[in-house]
Order: sequence, then structure tokens, then C-alpha cells
Amino acid sequence: MEDRQLGKTPLNASVIGVGVEHLKNVSTENIRDLFRLALKNGVNYFDLVWSFSKIMEGLKEALRKQRADSIIAFHLGSCISSGEYIKSRNPSEREKQFRMQLEMLNLDSAPLLYIHYALNLKVWREINRKGIISLAERLKEAGVARTISVSTHQPEVVKPAAEPGVMAAVMHQVNILNHFHPAPNEALNACSRHGVGVVAMKPFAGGELLKAGQKVRIPAYKTGWKTMTVQVPWNTTSTRLLSYVLEQSAVCTAVIGVSSVEE
Repeated sequence: MEDRQLGKTPLNASVIGVGVEHLKNVSTENIRDLFRLALKNGVNYFDLVWSFSKIMEGLKEALRKQRADSIIAFHLGSCISSGEYIKSRNPSEREKQFRMQLEMLNLDSAPLLYIHYALNLKVWREINRKGIISLAERLKEAGVARTISVSTHQPEVVKPAAEPGVMAAVMHQVNILNHFHPAPNEALNACSRHGVGVVAMKPFAGGELLKAGQKVRIPAYKTGWKTMTVQVPWNTTSTRLLSYVLEQSAVCTAVIGVSSVEE
């Protein structure tokens, strides 16, 4: 498995990472086996956009006696309440949940900490106003987070986040559908100019681009700009889709969502 340096950070991430969005209804044992298989084959990036107990326990078991350089990416603001996922903009609640997640995995610090889901420029300004970026910086100064990043579906947020001294990395959807719109490419080029690493989410547009030969309707949050109806070419493969993503400017790793060992 190839590794790439994540921008100017000291982190080297496997070019394929594993996301947990589709693991909510998977057993702890299967989650553990999935993570073990990924680790065995050189994957070292695991994105914890969700922190359900089964996911955390499965990852904890898989990490025992495994790679010391594993990059566990936490999302500051992705919270679990009464067994359900919620987004929080409350700094104290965010910090409490983050520290609980570290404890669940027996970790002293997070290799990568995302400011979770900056939906648009309005939310980006709200995050600044409410002191959430300040909280992330404080956690970094305390040694609890090593690298601060932001996750967003909007290229308009990537540009200000990529300005020097703001974020070390960004998580943004990158897939072949971006090719038809200049804004995502401009955002990636801005990251490249400033040495900001890009973690590419939704390389398969949530699995829609894997439906070879079918006509599919793909919502805007999976394309990065608008809802699209496309005819997926019959010869489309996961390898081709990943190759496109990993060739894009500043992209360091592509995070795929899986729900089984077979996938």
C-alpha cells in the first residue's frame, strides 16, 4: 500500500482509507475483522465520522498489536446521544464527547482532529464565532490533537480553510463528477498551493458510481456542486474511480465507506 504525506503535516496516510458511515448496523465482530483486514493490507487511515460503541469497540480490538502509525481521524462535533448521531455546535459538548472517544480507544491524543461538517460559508463563520476553531487550537496546544483539519461538502469552504495558518488538511468529496465543475478543482489547487493535504471522501459518490451501466441520480452533497443524473459507463470500476481521485491535486488519501469484509 502506498503512503502519502498529508500536506505539510508529519502524518503519512495510506492512499486508501476506511470510513465508518455504513457500519452502524454491523456487528462488533465483523467490524473488528474488517479493520484487521484493512490493517493487514497496509491501510492506516480510519475515519471516525461516527463513534457508535460497536464501531469504537471493533476498532479498539483491531488496533491491538497493530501498526503504531495508524491515523485515527476524529470529528469534533460529531456526537452520539441516546444511541443516535447528532451534530453539535456547542464547544463544551464537543470537547466532552471527543475526550470520551479518546478514552474509549485508550488513546492519549488524536492524530487528526476534524472540525466537523462546515456545511457552507455561513456555518464556517458560525464555527469561528462560537469559538470552535479556538477550541481545536487549544486541544492541539495541550497535545490532545496533533493535526487540526476541517470536513466540508462545499468547495467554497475549502478555499478559506486552505489559507496559510488556518488548517493543515481538509476533508472534501472528490470524485469524477467534480471534473465537470471548476469550483472543486479550484479548491484543490488552492490546497496544493498552500501545502494543505486533502482527504478525499465519497470517491464513489456514496456507491452510486459503482452501478456500472445504470442511470443514477446523485445528490449535491455527493457530487460537491449539484444534483446530477448520469449514465454510469458500463466499464466503470472501483480501480478507475480511485485512480482518478488519487491523481487530483493535493489528494493524499481516498476514504471509502464499506459495510462488510467482502466489500
